[in-house]
Amino acid sequence: MLRKAVFTVSITLMCLSGFAQTSINDYKYILVPKQFEFSKSADEYQLSSLTNFLFNKYGYQSYLIDEELPEDLKNDRCLALMVDVSNDKSGIFKTKIEIALKDCFDNEVMVSRVGESRLKKFDKAYNEALRDAFETFKNVNYNYSPKSEVNATTVEKQEPQSNDEKESEVKQPDEVVETINEAGGNAQLYYAQAVKDGYQLVDSEPKIIMLLIHTGAKDVFMVKNKNAIVYKENNQWVYYENTNGDITKYTMNIKF
Repeated sequence: MLRKAVFTVSITLMCLSGFAQTSINDYKYILVPKQFEFSKSADEYQLSSLTNFLFNKYGYQSYLIDEELPEDLKNDRCLALMVDVSNDKSGIFKTKIEIALKDCFDNEVMVSRVGESRLKKFDKAYNEALRDAFETFKNVNYNYSPKSEVNATTVEKQEPQSNDEKESEVKQPDEVVETINEAGGNAQLYYAQAVKDGYQLVDSEPKIIMLLIHTGAKDVFMVKNKNAIVYKENNQWVYYENTNGDITKYTMNIKF
């Protein structure tokens, strides 16, 4: 029997959980809220509009949260980083702005330099300070690269093997598995009761099922003590959990 070369492929899939080390390049989109925590009204001083404009100007795919979003972002909010703009470091004579980018589990991925302005009029001061803070993102060599990547291929010479043996030698990639609640996520009704920083979900007993924490984004909540979020998609509430790369996603029937 003739000897021949047999290709053995070794594939490693790097699965990252929500708390693993990440970079801005892991995320495809930027989401900008209509109102920041310190603002008194939606798009005050046009901060949200300007933030969205500048991200797009510097090569990012940015959307205001109430815009029509791409289909893949509608289905998976974790493709985007949420923008948080703060003015906590402002003083009497200076307006100071800091921009933080957070993932869907509210982990900070990147924080800008502190932008400053000495202008007295608030609208002009915030505009100048925001543009100053954006020097951070302007100088980043941003290039979206999905988190899961396929690594090296090795080639070896071997004796002919059976199909079963060949199959067993190929290391299959760890899969990101999306599981659906087989028990029927829509059937069980949960009641959202307001608590500090969010809501607690209770069933009919009533028994507390989970605690939802405000993220600053409309209809997006973190789940306390879980690497998970609950968000609204197509008028349905969706539970999304990432456990060491395994994705659990199902709908929930929640009454607020």
